Amino acid sequence: MTTVHEQGDASDRPGDGFGLFDEEFTRDPHGMFDAIRSAACPAAHSDALGGAWMPVTFEDVRMVARSPDRFSSRTSEITGPTVPASGGGLLIPPITSDPPMHKPHRDVLMPYFTPAPVKAQEAFVRDDARRLATGLAMRGEGELVREFAQEVTVATLARLLAVPFELRETFIDWTVRMFRVGPLDHQHRAETVREILDFFEGLLAERRARPGDDLLSHIATVQSEGLTHKDRLGTAFVIVLAGADTTWSAIAASLWHLGHRVDDRDRLVAEPDLMDTAVEELLRYYAPVTVVRTATGPTELCRRQVAGGDRVIAPFGAANRDPEVFPDPHAVRLDRRRNKHLAFGTGAHRCIGASLARMEMKVALQEWLAVMPRFEVLQPDDVTWTGGAVRGPESVPFRAGPV
Repeated sequence: MTTVHEQGDASDRPGDGFGLFDEEFTRDPHGMFDAIRSAACPAAHSDALGGAWMPVTFEDVRMVARSPDRFSSRTSEITGPTVPASGGGLLIPPITSDPPMHKPHRDVLMPYFTPAPVKAQEAFVRDDARRLATGLAMRGEGELVREFAQEVTVATLARLLAVPFELRETFIDWTVRMFRVGPLDHQHRAETVREILDFFEGLLAERRARPGDDLLSHIATVQSEGLTHKDRLGTAFVIVLAGADTTWSAIAASLWHLGHRVDDRDRLVAEPDLMDTAVEELLRYYAPVTVVRTATGPTELCRRQVAGGDRVIAPFGAANRDPEVFPDPHAVRLDRRRNKHLAFGTGAHRCIGASLARMEMKVALQEWLAVMPRFEVLQPDDVTWTGGAVRGPESVPFRAGPV
């Protein structure tokens, strides 16, 4: 990380020295986001874990996400002693793709994430969510992250990839190791990456030999100019890593909210037609994703000078609480109508699986509330939250409550 150069007084800038995995930050990053946003220059800098810049206003986060000429997507590593050079590090198209290759990389996946194929998944998701919620309701208590949110999300991915459901635990383990352990232990991350790539190397070979109508077969056999074997391997990797933790964190955070904000829970039970706007509001409020970009050359974030090669992280959760864009941003309004949040990103890199994630979240909440309309989260203030690229509750004990 290069020396920080900036105009104005550099002392006591709010948020400088932030740590993405510090307990205070993971418990409630929005206090820090508010403090940074109130400064003359609403962007913080830290040398921790390899160093990074962090803008927090809606406009700055949006600009970073939509400006590939200034901020490259070439790495997904949110921490690390160095930022990989262009073409280095883990390549997981289209997440780590820049123009002109980003569009053809994204187009490889698009046929499986348009409205019709997403709709075709809904019955499976609904049946699975109902089965899991019913079992938990009959037991009367449980833990909603591991026993529901993760199960619904990873079962959907397993079906999309046409792999045995028994691999759900493996997918969850890989995701936890990549996002929880990996950013703080790069040797462990490298070992996990190798394990995942070896797994998909074998699966892609099988699907090339005996293709079906599943997404992995499509990735293995689709013809696209410039698409290399390494690209195909990285694209398969993306489906598990990008489609798992993000969605289960959004579902779990929403249930955590409804399980102790009983007015919102009861209103959603009484007004089921409110579900679509409620999902958007919960996505805005608990937006789980922070993306990373790399400055392509010397540039500025407000009046702070960013050197080429510096890491810039863009927390969509911070953008979604900007009072300049969202009135009363720290309040959950289930009927909020004007809600152009950035939970799924923005621009060319907007999440390709947004429609699938929305459907999974809506169906999961509907089925959960159908069988446990009076459930309660136990000791909500004691829940710990993950840090880094994806924020969500680690474990949420609950009681089913009276029917």
